Amino acid sequence: MTLRTPLFALPAAIFLVNAVLYVTLYSRLPEVTAAQGISPAALGLALLAQTGGTLLGFPLAARVIERFGARRAAGATLLVAMLLLPLAASGQLAPGLAGLALPLFGYGFAMAIMEVAKNLIAARIEERSGRNVISKCHGFWSTGLFVGAVLGGWAASRRMTAASELVLLGAASLPLVVLLLLLLRVGDPEPLVSAEAPVKGPRFARPDAFVIGLLILIAGFSITERVIYDWSMFYLREELGLDALSASRIYAAFTIGMFAARMAGDGLRARLRVRVLLRMMAVTTLAGLVLCIASPLAGIGEAGLLAGFALVGAGVALGAPVATSLAMRHPTRSATKTMAAYSLASLLALFAVPPLLGGLVEAHGAVWALTVSTPLLLVVLLCAGRIVGWMGR
Repeated sequence: MTLRTPLFALPAAIFLVNAVLYVTLYSRLPEVTAAQGISPAALGLALLAQTGGTLLGFPLAARVIERFGARRAAGATLLVAMLLLPLAASGQLAPGLAGLALPLFGYGFAMAIMEVAKNLIAARIEERSGRNVISKCHGFWSTGLFVGAVLGGWAASRRMTAASELVLLGAASLPLVVLLLLLLRVGDPEPLVSAEAPVKGPRFARPDAFVIGLLILIAGFSITERVIYDWSMFYLREELGLDALSASRIYAAFTIGMFAARMAGDGLRARLRVRVLLRMMAVTTLAGLVLCIASPLAGIGEAGLLAGFALVGAGVALGAPVATSLAMRHPTRSATKTMAAYSLASLLALFAVPPLLGGLVEAHGAVWALTVSTPLLLVVLLCAGRIVGWMGR
């Protein structure tokens, strides 16, 4: 099997479309919250509602996927995203905070299942083909972030609302949803990931020592990536005073850096030991954060921000691919349960952190949100070898 086969194209399309829809809302949060009268602190609560939905979704993801198959699960949750994201952007469900928080809660639940399903599809391809493809699949997520950020900046400059843009993007994505939901019925000689036999054991996938070690290794990268999604536009547009197009270009640099690293990531994973790769990622991310914060202070301007965001994107890019590939190696658990357990642990320890920064951002500015992951990145830089060795034992 080569990377040109439909088996690779389908999961790549899932990553791409999922990212475009996701970043379209998040890159336009400043104008969405301003239109609905939501403060940064209240936005943090809305993002926490999404985290709450995800918290409920991850423990159920393994059972859902075992029952219906990863492909159908991905199609159904993508359809949910296409329906709920325009509601969140428009605020038509309810006034104020509730109008944003309620759709994000449902979206978070659906995305928990989507996260496990799409990564499992990519991991199975890698397992069956004998070739590293997980990083490239995540590269299409980065491509989707770039496309969504650029389209969002263009739509904002044309005064198109975020809700209208999301409706149009959802309509364009419907063929993929139909393909995912119906492909097995119209003849698929080798299902990519069909419904798996139920795995005996607890209904909810619980983290174990292996998963906790994996969590420690990926913590700084996951938090940094989520902070960029949640708060970077507030930093660029409200604190630095950049216009929508300039901010979208800088955000796009983050996605370009991520895409480039993920396209090269499978080769790096094949040539470098995990501990060496993790240290390289930590150095790159830290250097990018320094540029992002120091460039405006040093008068470097947009060029420094472009370089900083690109380095941050490159640094965090391989966090998810490395975690996914390692999760497949658990000696006693199915891949589905291991990935669900890791996703649940990362949610509890990591994904809740950026939404909780709303009060900090409102009181002291979004620039402080960029600094919260620095201690964790230093832990990886100094202790990656010890942690990997402990996991091996």
